[in-house]
Amino acid sequence: MKLALVSLERNEPDPPLGLAYIASYLRKYGNFDNTIIVDKEDQMKRLRKEKPDVIGIGSMTYEFPQAKILAEQIKKEFDVPLIIGGNHITLMTHHFQTSAFDIAVIGEGEQTMLELVQLYERKRSFEPDDLKRIKGIDFKDGNNIIQTEKRSLIENLDTIPFPARDLLKMKEYYTTLRRDCFGKFGVYIHMLTSRGCPYNCAFCSTSVFWQKARFHSAQYVVDEIKELVEKYKVDGIHIWDDLFIARKERVKEIAELLKKEGLKDLEFHVFARANLITEEMCGYMKNMNVAVTEFGLESGSEKILKYLKKGNVTVEQNRSALAMCKKFGFNTLGDIIIGSPDETEDDLRQSLSLVQDKNLDEARVFHLTPYPRTEVWEYAKQKGFVSDSPDFDLRKINLGGFKEGMVLSEKISPQKLKEWYGIFKEAVEKKNGSENILFYVKNLKAKHIKYLFTKRFMEKIIGKRNA
Repeated sequence: MKLALVSLERNEPDPPLGLAYIASYLRKYGNFDNTIIVDKEDQMKRLRKEKPDVIGIGSMTYEFPQAKILAEQIKKEFDVPLIIGGNHITLMTHHFQTSAFDIAVIGEGEQTMLELVQLYERKRSFEPDDLKRIKGIDFKDGNNIIQTEKRSLIENLDTIPFPARDLLKMKEYYTTLRRDCFGKFGVYIHMLTSRGCPYNCAFCSTSVFWQKARFHSAQYVVDEIKELVEKYKVDGIHIWDDLFIARKERVKEIAELLKKEGLKDLEFHVFARANLITEEMCGYMKNMNVAVTEFGLESGSEKILKYLKKGNVTVEQNRSALAMCKKFGFNTLGDIIIGSPDETEDDLRQSLSLVQDKNLDEARVFHLTPYPRTEVWEYAKQKGFVSDSPDFDLRKINLGGFKEGMVLSEKISPQKLKEWYGIFKEAVEKKNGSENILFYVKNLKAKHIKYLFTKRFMEKIIGKRNA
């Protein structure tokens, strides 16, 4: 049989590592090597060419309307089982019922997909009596939806092999020249070293999906980094964990192992949290050659920060963490959220002051977005902005930009909040600076020259795609 795993994202620079983990897991534990990943391309065109026996699609919440449309297109042309997995269907499982999908994978997908593939290899079909024995799925049996027993998490993440990046468009898309933070110029790649987050912020669905934080060992992390350097000759790595520094001793061990492997010149971009920043932690990150520390600062107002972060970090801690990171020579990036319930213009002024903090090198601003099964979602649902109904238009909570119909604050009018969003965007652009052609030749190395003539790089130069 042939399995096609379909990524919906066409423009973002992040590779679909979730699909690549599934493919590598099938290789290792199922001796199954006939997986393709449809990535950054016309999905239907590739599927027509490959003619897979089973198709799986991964979807975040903001992508789910697109996933449903694609599923309907697939069903019109292919008489094959269609599987949906990912964040959204796990959090809003009942949305499966009104879709064209046959099976929904709930939660972590590696072991579940292995068992589904093995079943299909044996029987060339998915019969209800067989599917009932597979944990962690919903499936359709006529007009009925059958939900099987919940699947346990994979406790030892090191048992999962490195993602099958050879099935992704690595050279065409992910390892060409790109913009990194603060004037960096080179080949950067993404990786994950953990799943989940030990915190439970009001706006974040990560902790709901992953249930708890789990971590790869330091040795596993460094072995994967070594492979990335050897295969793709990268200049730096974006560690895309929700909170890389959650375990201090692991950061220390990773730094030591990197030095042992002679990887001391490789730069890293990591996600941090102010209440975990200490002199000791900064020392470990310095030894690891961290270049960029990114913080979810969220708000400069103590009141709003307490709501968003559940009271486990303060504005003063945020400012102190920025100052300490600058002391150790890290570039600092901060994310700000505006539009929280009960937020006032005075709260916004305090957040603007945080954006302008001298120790913050670069900033981003976001309009608060409700995601399923978060505290913010429940608030928005009570106010009639969102609904659990499968008929609710999820495109209203798309990523990025100001959302006209999603102003949760009762103390600021939609028009006034839109004005403030413009003020923040202007402040962010001023702080971040603008790019010009000189940016692309700064720090140019001989090994980069070959990339200057690729279609992908030229698209960046003329602004057709995100860098």
